[in-house]
Amino acid sequence: MRLIVSRLSCYSSPRKYCVNLLCVVFQSRKSWIEDTFCKRTCAGIGICLSFASLSLTPRCCCGRLVGEHTSLETGPSMSSWPGPGTGQQEEWSVECHTQTSATDAYGTIDFQDSAGRNCHAKYVRIAVDAKAEALLQLMRSEWQMERPKLLLTVHGGTENFPLPLKVRQAFSKGLITAAQSTGAWILTDGINTGVSRYVGEAVKTYGTHDLRKRNAVGVTPWGVIENHSDLIGRDVLRPYQPLGNPMSKRVCLNGLHSHFLLVDDGTLGKHGCQQGLRRKLERHVQLQKIHPRLNQGVPVVCVVVEGGPDIVSMVLEYVSSVPPVPVFVFEGSGRAADLLAFLHKQTAIDRMIFNPGLGLTWVNHPILAHFYLHKTQITIFDSESEDQQEADCAILTATLKGTKASPGEQLSTALAWDRADIAKKHILVYGQHWQVGSLEQAMLDALVMDRVGFVKLLIDNGMTMNRFLTVSRLEELYNTQQGPTDNFLHLLVEDVKQTHIPKGYRVSIIDVGQVIEYLIGGAYRSTYTRKHFRAHYNLLYAHCKCSNWLASPPSSLSPLSLQERSMVLRDLKVAQQQSSELGDSPLFVYNFNDLFVWAVLQRRQQMALFLWQHGEEAMARATVACKLYRAMAYEFRQSNMDDTTAEQLKTYSMDFGQLAVDVLDRVFRQNERMAMKLLTSEMEAWSHFTCLQMAVSSRLRPFVSHSCTQMLLTDLWTGRLNMRKNSWFKIILSILMPPAILLLEFKSKAEMSHVPQSQEALQFGWDTGRPEAAQEGGHTVAKCFFWTRRLYDFYTAPVVKFWFHTMSYLAFLMLFSYTVLVKMEDRPSTQEWLVIAYIISTAVEKTREVFMSEPRKPSQKLKVWFGEYWNVTDFLAIVLFLVGLGLRWDSGSYRTAGRITYCLDIIFWYVRVLDLLAVNQHAGAYLTMITKMVSKAINMFYIVVMMAIVLLSFGVSRKAILSPDEALSWSLLKDVVNQPYWMMFGEVYAGEIDACEGDTPCVPGAFLTPFLQAVYLFFQYIIMVNILIAFFNNVYFDMKSISNKLWKYNRYRYIMTYQEKPWLPPPLIILSHMTLCVTAIYRKHRGSSEQERDSCGLKLYLGQEDLKRLHEFEERCLVSYFHEKNQNVLCSQINRVRATAERAEEMGVVMGEVSDRVHFIQDTLQVLDSQLGQLQDLSALAVDTLTLLSASDSLQQEEARLGHCLPITPSRHHVPHSWTLPHGGGVQINPRTTAKDLVKMLEETGTKVSISTVKQVLYRHNLKGRSARKKPLLQNRHNKARLRFATAHGYKDRTFWRNVIWSDETKIELFGHNNHRYVWRKKGEACKPKNTIPTVKHRGGSIMLWGIILLAFLKNLAMLVDIDCFCFGCIQKHAIASLIPIFPVVAWSLAAGEEVSVYSLEEVEAAVPESSISSWSSQGLSAVLQPLSSEGCLDGGLRRATLVLCTWAERDVLRVGCVYVVKAIQPDVVRTWQRVFHSDTPLQLCLREIQQQRAAQKLMHVFNQVKPENMPHSPRFLDMSLLHWHSDGQWLTIERNMTGDFRKYNNNTGEEIAPCCGMEETLLAFSHWTYQYSCRELLVLDIQGVGSELTDPSVIRAEDKRYSDDMVFGPANLGDAAIHSFVIKHTCNSCCENLGLSGERKEPFRPPLL
Repeated sequence: MRLIVSRLSCYSSPRKYCVNLLCVVFQSRKSWIEDTFCKRTCAGIGICLSFASLSLTPRCCCGRLVGEHTSLETGPSMSSWPGPGTGQQEEWSVECHTQTSATDAYGTIDFQDSAGRNCHAKYVRIAVDAKAEALLQLMRSEWQMERPKLLLTVHGGTENFPLPLKVRQAFSKGLITAAQSTGAWILTDGINTGVSRYVGEAVKTYGTHDLRKRNAVGVTPWGVIENHSDLIGRDVLRPYQPLGNPMSKRVCLNGLHSHFLLVDDGTLGKHGCQQGLRRKLERHVQLQKIHPRLNQGVPVVCVVVEGGPDIVSMVLEYVSSVPPVPVFVFEGSGRAADLLAFLHKQTAIDRMIFNPGLGLTWVNHPILAHFYLHKTQITIFDSESEDQQEADCAILTATLKGTKASPGEQLSTALAWDRADIAKKHILVYGQHWQVGSLEQAMLDALVMDRVGFVKLLIDNGMTMNRFLTVSRLEELYNTQQGPTDNFLHLLVEDVKQTHIPKGYRVSIIDVGQVIEYLIGGAYRSTYTRKHFRAHYNLLYAHCKCSNWLASPPSSLSPLSLQERSMVLRDLKVAQQQSSELGDSPLFVYNFNDLFVWAVLQRRQQMALFLWQHGEEAMARATVACKLYRAMAYEFRQSNMDDTTAEQLKTYSMDFGQLAVDVLDRVFRQNERMAMKLLTSEMEAWSHFTCLQMAVSSRLRPFVSHSCTQMLLTDLWTGRLNMRKNSWFKIILSILMPPAILLLEFKSKAEMSHVPQSQEALQFGWDTGRPEAAQEGGHTVAKCFFWTRRLYDFYTAPVVKFWFHTMSYLAFLMLFSYTVLVKMEDRPSTQEWLVIAYIISTAVEKTREVFMSEPRKPSQKLKVWFGEYWNVTDFLAIVLFLVGLGLRWDSGSYRTAGRITYCLDIIFWYVRVLDLLAVNQHAGAYLTMITKMVSKAINMFYIVVMMAIVLLSFGVSRKAILSPDEALSWSLLKDVVNQPYWMMFGEVYAGEIDACEGDTPCVPGAFLTPFLQAVYLFFQYIIMVNILIAFFNNVYFDMKSISNKLWKYNRYRYIMTYQEKPWLPPPLIILSHMTLCVTAIYRKHRGSSEQERDSCGLKLYLGQEDLKRLHEFEERCLVSYFHEKNQNVLCSQINRVRATAERAEEMGVVMGEVSDRVHFIQDTLQVLDSQLGQLQDLSALAVDTLTLLSASDSLQQEEARLGHCLPITPSRHHVPHSWTLPHGGGVQINPRTTAKDLVKMLEETGTKVSISTVKQVLYRHNLKGRSARKKPLLQNRHNKARLRFATAHGYKDRTFWRNVIWSDETKIELFGHNNHRYVWRKKGEACKPKNTIPTVKHRGGSIMLWGIILLAFLKNLAMLVDIDCFCFGCIQKHAIASLIPIFPVVAWSLAAGEEVSVYSLEEVEAAVPESSISSWSSQGLSAVLQPLSSEGCLDGGLRRATLVLCTWAERDVLRVGCVYVVKAIQPDVVRTWQRVFHSDTPLQLCLREIQQQRAAQKLMHVFNQVKPENMPHSPRFLDMSLLHWHSDGQWLTIERNMTGDFRKYNNNTGEEIAPCCGMEETLLAFSHWTYQYSCRELLVLDIQGVGSELTDPSVIRAEDKRYSDDMVFGPANLGDAAIHSFVIKHTCNSCCENLGLSGERKEPFRPPLL
């Protein structure tokens, strides 16, 4: 079992224990890898030795030397191993000749190259048959790879190939961008050549260095890796140099991949073993969920770049798989990619590639028809096209369209990728049909998965929040955790409820409301906790509960269920009555506000920023987010949770605070008065708070200190008084002389329109925005006297209240000072009574402030009130005074205690004057600095503790030395601390430093005290005190720069304090309290609504129209703010540099294209030059023709003259034998003699004639100049072979030739000259040997061209340079083998291969009607077979198989050009059966194999005739023939090769697969049918094949015994044991029921009697 330790705590455990536990975890991880994954090594048993030459170093088929096998070290000597041609070789296979053991290579590779760059990659060596589940667990758990949302499997050429610049850039950027934007895995071969190398370069150029995000996985064969022995080690870090030997056939790993799966099949130097495991891993990843919330699997897309013929087969396999895998092809990369692009372009317009006149269509050719059927799964990307989209978008679009998913599933996939651009362009398009609720579910998933782009996209496409947001969905959003340990909201709920909530507790909306109130604090009351919302919420859940009760069947109810049901119905009726009383308003009025708060509480900053831009009151919401984030950061710190998260929340708070300040600045620049209205207007959605209140609660100092806020505060401070200079003098004078009030200047109604009014002003009837207040107060205002209004405006102004209270407070301090300074009498004096009245009335006022504050609960009221520092000092001062007042009434010593209490209490009242000075801007700034320095004293607590330790260390030692006989007393403690304390301030007590001076006797050790005092003063006075001074100095300079802002922030508190105070000071304030009591009694009697109770405070009340205009103004300002911000980003220097870099890159691409075009033009000019030379030759020929025409006048004279010259006697000149009389055949003997040569010969005899005359004479003898035909220089055996081929295929129709591929080759300058030659011949003599130019192949040339041609399709030629005939034969064989997956029939022009004889079973009619007897043909027919594979990949347990190509066959015994499978019995099976068949054992076994398949074939024929019509599938077994290989005398079997997905449905032990389709059920039912049809004597098992074509069955006979002479069928017959196992394990299906077989097999098996 694997040990997983998620958290290790070592606080209370020894260190050794922790180290041991870590070692256990480390070792358990290592043991899991070694227990799960294996390696394969060649066991050396039955190895196949192949000698390419007579070498003394035989090599095993695994690729290693025989001596390198560890299992053969103690085996026989090298001389005992069979040599070539001995006939004892055995076909090598992975299953039979390799053994598994625990993997010994896994860990980390440290790639190092010359550039000094280090890249690490995880790797593991695994067996070829490793399980995909274990691999995925390794990659996800051990390697910590992120969940794949897309799998990009890259296929292409494995050798190095050039890639055009545009294609390379598009491939690199598109692949990496698609992978990084979606979180995809990239699968490659992982080698440093071919397409894998281009993937590595793409990762280097566009990828990231993070190993967890660089998910490029290489699946590489272990045996082909260069220096793979360096990687052996368990959980090690291995350095690896990715520089291979150019002469070596092995490859190096690419250092830019992040992970490697090294697939080991026991071979060395052989490629291809990783493909099966890679495809298995892809299928398993495809079954995984793309996201925990989504049901879609991980999409897989195949990316093709270049490649060979095997890539075409792989593409067809991908697109035809279930589910299909889309293929993305980069056109222009070469070879297979270009061929696929060509075929796709032809099929895109539904037309034929081939000539329609010949009847060749897509349907006639199976491979092309397959391609045409799945053409929609293939996407071609042309990087040269100008209208082509980006490569990454094209890849993702092809993935979505290739999966054939519904629009909803495609949207979910794009949502998991977080690619809103793909969804916008290809999914959310006009005309798309959507199911009901699909977009709502997509919106919910987008919110949960934090996909901001998709939320914006869905809103833009018409998604309305009013319809989307419901209580259940909002609760689901709150109960969705961001991570596995994200339970912060549950912790907040626990803090609110003051109790522990169980695991899995579902947070309700009401709980969320309580959390919001807890975080914001103060008087804030969430909408979710109000009566209106609770009524709707209870109604909703009561209805759900009632529905659940009513839906249950009556039979399931207990006796008490009816009573409970009635209670539920009663609760439902009560809730409905409450809901009808409250109205039918929707549950969520401000939908974006609710989602915005959810995003903030879930710490989804980007989502919160997006939702903040939607809806109204953006500035207020920014302040709310600032407050919530700040409160959550505080809770994180208090809970000792992650400090990083707390700092992150603090950063989020600052971001929203800055947004609020920016918006305020924008609206203030647009319109000052509208900006002030935004600050103080009542916000119904936010607990009737104002934006300014929320900013102050959030401690958003930049917001409060903004000019707009300060102007508003100034207007609030002065009220309606319009004073700019000497305001304090005018106010004091007016207070002292009330008639002077009428001389003051007041503001008009328009000037005060933006200033909020208090509740008293609303009651008094002055300017208000409420319509009902205007109607009620209109008559009152008309009746009020002018001076009454002036008095009210004067005395209610906060600045007047401040001076009135200040003057009263100074008088109180004078009286209180007089009281404590003068002798206290038995009874209080008048001055003391006034002091008592003042303090008691102040206590009543403080009590009123507590109960009139906005919070609802008394505890919250007290918490808010005690949150102010000066309220605490006032409380202490009042309590202390009341204690002193109680003590002073006593006539004894308690009166003295009371007086002392008075003396101490007056300190608090004098300190309270500092709060009065804080109103002044200059004094308030210094006071703020002092306050902050005192608050910083908490941080210097540890400095004070260190000073106290130094003080006590010196004081105790000094006192102990100087006073050794001191008795225990309180003065002892004082003496220890007293003098050392004052020494810190410079009092060193110089007279007492030396205790031995004077007449005082010196105590022992007194000489140490001066030294101790010196050390103490050095540390305490010089070091510690100076550190303390430096600390305060630093605080001073820090606070000096922000003291003005702090004062502006605190100014709001000063103004609100006097705004809410009654205008009469203590003790006259009692009159105001009486007035407030009468007003409260009146309100309670009238009955105030909840809205009126929430409307207390200083707020600006606006009507609906004014509020609408205010919100529209704010929205316009917000739009302009974002527009300006985007413009600043676009114009930033970083953006300019980025744009310049992109333009430079584009210019580089353009320059590359220009360079390519220049090279193309140069090549074109060279071709044009050669064509001009040909035109010059033609013009010279035209001149000769004209000359011939001009000489037609003297033609007769020239002929006569030539006639006299014909009978020439031999002369001393040598006459060439090629020139004779025309009728004598001189030219006919050597037709290659030119007319110019004839003229020269005549000139040597003394006869001068022109060239035209010679031509005219030859024309008259029907000898005309014609091109000499080239004819291969063939021998007689060549002619015979071609004659046989023509005779065998001469009768074939056009259908046959349509599927034939012809291939041929030629070599330039192979024999003689290759220029144009002419001969003189008559018509019909073109093919005579003397008129032809002989040619040969394969010798003497330097360039060879080879290609293939169909009826109407020509393949590109391949050029081979300087090769010999042997190498060319190898290339021919490889080319044919590579074409087998593409074209099933290949016609080869040469009958290459080895001669064999084929014997077939022929059907002979028997005497019984409708029956036949199989008999062997009298003699075998000859054929020529060319082997195509010898790797052993087709081997089984009993047989070895090899693919061969038929190049010639006699009487169509085999089809020429078809691929067949030749099977031989395994040598160990032959040796086993030699006990039974002493001679010709292979022949006997092959005959029984053929007879076994023929028996199964006949049974299948009967089965297809008797099966019902509802079983549409008609499988059949292939024909099998006997084959005799002449070269080594082996007896084999041969049958046609099957292409496709080979499957096995059951085996010869009765085990069978679980059927999943009709074909599989039919085949399994066939086995059951054969058992019943043969009366339980025969049973056909081991059914296997491709589709409906089957092969290699096992016919089981009940009476057949192993090793008996009566063996009728093959060696796979297991007899009674197999039948008994089938009876037990077979499960009847629907086909068995249709055949009437269901239930019959349940009868016990009884073996027949012997």
